[in-house]
Amino acid sequence: MPMLDLAASRVLAIQDRKRVYRLTVNRITKKAWLRYFEGIVSTSDNQGGKEIHSFDSSSARLELLESALVSASGYAGAEGAPPVLIAGWQALLPLSHRLAAADQLVNVTRSEPPAEDEGPISLGVDTVYLDAVWSAAEDGTMTKHLNLAHQFKSPTVEQQRRYSRASTRSMVLGGSRKGKTQWLGAQPTLVELYDELICGVSGYEINGEVVFELDQIVAEMDTYHKVAAAGILFSSAEANVAEEQ
Repeated sequence: MPMLDLAASRVLAIQDRKRVYRLTVNRITKKAWLRYFEGIVSTSDNQGGKEIHSFDSSSARLELLESALVSASGYAGAEGAPPVLIAGWQALLPLSHRLAAADQLVNVTRSEPPAEDEGPISLGVDTVYLDAVWSAAEDGTMTKHLNLAHQFKSPTVEQQRRYSRASTRSMVLGGSRKGKTQWLGAQPTLVELYDELICGVSGYEINGEVVFELDQIVAEMDTYHKVAAAGILFSSAEANVAEEQ
């Protein structure tokens, strides 16, 4: 499996009606990712005695995708012109394609530790593994990178407290009696905690060079991967509970 190159542009391939469409996005900056997290809407509202919850992340993802798009292939423009020559072409792509491509930007999941890492866990060190879809192969299939490792120092109680407080922050919009509660995400705090605790990664490279220096990891690691890995680090393990017969 090739390493995930953090510096490379990403090609997001969409297969539709027996054709392959390719959308190329520039490397997404930390600032753009934080703007995406800020754009996620999570609210609670009391209506008629019932608490109504609302959540929307897809709109923020579409904005993120459109801001990062640099080219697209497979589409027919007006009078045969390439899509990039049409003003505002990013927003003219089929919505279904934009939604699918935007979802690939955040297609990062927790991975089970590989077989070679099934020994006892060392004290003071915690390793998190991610599986991540990144870019398309030549045939138009999206490549999933497996077991991307992030090795952390064990968080302190104070660092856990910071995460816990950040994950429960909210503000009331429109007054305390009839207002709507907006929940604020913990992602910026997770980014800070990642930078404080990370001590090594594997599976990543920058322009073909393996990433191993701590300052490189902090500066170059994809911000969404930081949030995903740190979020797992601060989550609880599951106990094996047997039901009484």
